[in-house]
This record gives sequence, structure tokens and C-alpha cells, in this order.
Amino acid sequence: MKDNNEITLKIIGKMEDFKKNLIEKGYETSGNFILYDVYMIPKNLDIQRMTIRDIISKSIIIRKVDDFYNNEIRNDVVYKTKEYDENGDIISQNSIRMRIMDPNDGIKLFESIGYKKLMIITEEDFVYSNGDISIATKNIKDGDNLIEVEARFNTKYSTLDELKKYLKNEELSLDFSNCFVKKAEIELSKIMNRS
Repeated sequence: MKDNNEITLKIIGKMEDFKKNLIEKGYETSGNFILYDVYMIPKNLDIQRMTIRDIISKSIIIRKVDDFYNNEIRNDVVYKTKEYDENGDIISQNSIRMRIMDPNDGIKLFESIGYKKLMIITEEDFVYSNGDISIATKNIKDGDNLIEVEARFNTKYSTLDELKKYLKNEELSLDFSNCFVKKAEIELSKIMNRS
């Protein structure tokens, strides 16, 4: 289980205006990286009979991270689990990561044990912090502009409701209609609608 609260929202308006607003509010840049995610699923899944969320839940992610802030490249295999309430809000989530030397080798390994590529998502993130709150802007290639907001549990933003209230008080240009927007669900929906 993660040691922080996390919500993801869509940005309303231009990404550059949003980032400028964060700086004006006193946030400092604390990270910059590009994620190259290859989602893989078992070949035998009948995805036409599954929900988008169920398909994603069966995915393994082969990830390359170009971390410009720390001047390093990381390669991982990632598996995520999420638990949802009756409204579809995430009430807990966990991710397991395993370092690998080469993402292409990871793809070959999973293909050899019966997985296939589902989709590829590339995003560039800039991370901004003000102490208790960390906001990562997510520029999804050919997709939406999102933010992922995290607060440590030991802060005054220990619940998701407190975190949402904080963001609303910051008067940032955000769409609060869905506080658990997931890029993979959005992108897979586009792919499934094209077929």
C-alpha cells in the first residue's frame, strides 16, 4: 500500500498556463521525467467481453523512465492493483515494481510466456512541491493533460476529502467531476472505440 493519498484530475485549459500558476502560488519544481509504458496482457483474454477497468487490471507494464531531474534512466516491470468503492473511487492501491536491464528484453520475456502488447502510452511529467503536497503535471502524448496529486498521510491532508478541499481552495484550473482519472483507461477506451 502506498504511504500517501493520491488523486488524478484533468487540467482545464493549457498545460503551460497551469504550470505557471503553480510557480506563482509558490510551488517549486522537484522532478521532470518521461515515461514510456508498454501495457501487456495475456493473449487468451477475451477483451471484447471485459470492461476497460478489468482489462487494465490484468495488465503488466514494461516501463522506461528518462529521469532528467536525477539524470538517470530506469527500466521496470510494474503491476498495479486497485480497490474501488461502489462509486468507482479508488479506496486503496498498490504497485509492485521490479527493475530490469532492458525494456525490450522484458517485452520479449512476457511475449514468450503468453502475453501480447495492448497499447503504448508516453507521457512527460513535471513535479511541483510545496512541502506537504506534490503535484505532477502529466502531458500524455496525443492525449489529455492531467495532474496527479499526492499528500503524505502524516500531514493535515490525511484524507482524500481534505486533499480535494485543499485543491479547490488553491483555485487551480481543474475538472473535479472525476478525481480518479486514469490515463490507461482513457487511452484504452480510445483504442477499443476505434476497432
